[in-house]
Amino acid sequence: MAVFEELKSIGKVLQEAGKIEQYKQILEAQKELLEMQKKIMELENKNKALKDQLEVKRNLIFENNVYWIKIKDDQKDGPFCSRCWDDENKLVRTHYLEHSDVNLCPKCKTTARFGRIL
Repeated sequence: MAVFEELKSIGKVLQEAGKIEQYKQILEAQKELLEMQKKIMELENKNKALKDQLEVKRNLIFENNVYWIKIKDDQKDGPFCSRCWDDENKLVRTHYLEHSDVNLCPKCKTTARFGRIL
């Protein structure tokens, strides 16, 4: 970052000139700049996560007691556990259990037979 390099250069000149108070001010400005940079990165990451979550929500379909994600007009991905999404906004794919003809969430253990939740 150009501003950081400029502050570093100014700090070096001030230090060599014996201007200790001004040098300390430059160090403090560098510290604040790094903190602001970190905060910006955190906010950008949070913004991306929220955008991703909104995109999922736009394409989420609740059908037969489970969630599906619309991929194309005639295609969908899933099924996903309705409890995990509704409680924690987490998409957890359910697993079909042939012997019992139900889907089981591996995280919360909710079972759903398409048509009702068990």
